[in-house]
Amino acid sequence: MNSLAPGLTTSHTTTANLPVLDYTIITTDAGLATACAHWQQSPALALDTEFMRVSTFYPELGLLQIADAAAVTLVDPLGIRDWGPFRALMLDERIVKVLHSCSEDLLVFFTFLGILPTPVFDTQIAGALLNQGNSLSYQNLVKTRFGVDLPKGETRSDWLQRPLTPEQLDYAALDVAYLYRCWQDQQSALQQQGRHTWLQEECNRMLGNYESEFTHDYDDYYLNFKSGWQLRPRPLLALQKLAVWREERARKRNKPRSWILKDNALFAIANSMVSSRTQLATLEDVSDNFVRHEGDSVLALVQQAREATEADCPPPLPQPLTNSEKQLLRRMQDLVEQRAIELGLPQEILGRKRALTPLLYAVLALQPGEMLDETELPDELIGWRREAILHPLLKLLRP
Repeated sequence: MNSLAPGLTTSHTTTANLPVLDYTIITTDAGLATACAHWQQSPALALDTEFMRVSTFYPELGLLQIADAAAVTLVDPLGIRDWGPFRALMLDERIVKVLHSCSEDLLVFFTFLGILPTPVFDTQIAGALLNQGNSLSYQNLVKTRFGVDLPKGETRSDWLQRPLTPEQLDYAALDVAYLYRCWQDQQSALQQQGRHTWLQEECNRMLGNYESEFTHDYDDYYLNFKSGWQLRPRPLLALQKLAVWREERARKRNKPRSWILKDNALFAIANSMVSSRTQLATLEDVSDNFVRHEGDSVLALVQQAREATEADCPPPLPQPLTNSEKQLLRRMQDLVEQRAIELGLPQEILGRKRALTPLLYAVLALQPGEMLDETELPDELIGWRREAILHPLLKLLRP
């Protein structure tokens, strides 16, 4: 944008050995509304965020970067009160939202807008589907495509301080300066290879990971405890209830989960089915302050689990694989590696161990002649992977 509206100022990067980059800085509602009207004409917007998340559950937005085909814009969120025009822009299905490795950025958008941008194009995922490398960094993507070494020095600087330094602003602007052109290149390459729908599936799956932020359903969070298989039915129910309680508490207080209660302490409470404050206080990493302020709530949840019938308890979790089952998993991983080479994909994006293991458990649990219910499998094995790897794996497991 060449003409300035209220709340818009221009600057440019001064970083050594890099091209001069002009960018606009928005600090007011009026400036943001003007920019949003301009961006509505763009087929895509490259986005990035700078945030702080040291002692909070939710990230605190420090700066928002946007680029279209012609210009880079930085939005200072600390001066913005009316996010309505930008929120509508993020929900506009006509405009592709381009981000790189966007899982944390999505939580930032949920935190300050209460929505997730859609549709999303993640250039890191696109890079993997184009066999440009798994978990490809933005710096390496730009280096490979444009021969430019982007600075990394401001990555962990304080993005909530004001004023932001020229070095911070330059760094932030460069973080989206090449992103739009990366999207153009990757989108074209994906379409040529017939993999553009694969990319959209992957990005939609990532958006789905944040469904619990909207539904407040945290009932499956206990599954993150790898030792849960050791628990009997009622302690497992206690673990589930305590995990839900901690998720709700962490969000309400806006504190990291470990600040509420560490994993090992939460598991120990469930495993021992504590019945008193005295017993609770003897557990490792359970402070007197926790017992005083949270003890009654925790004991009440354990008591609910104690009084439940086994029918009310979650099903037991699978035990660790036996040696013979581990060998079978290894054969599955070898097949994934072979198919990845054939398809020109990184092995990690085709079939991660975290998806292969549940498939193995599901097949081992089948009775003779029983068919596998694919709807109960991890999402990572459905969609484009059904033909690419799921069916070959099933032939291996059930010849």
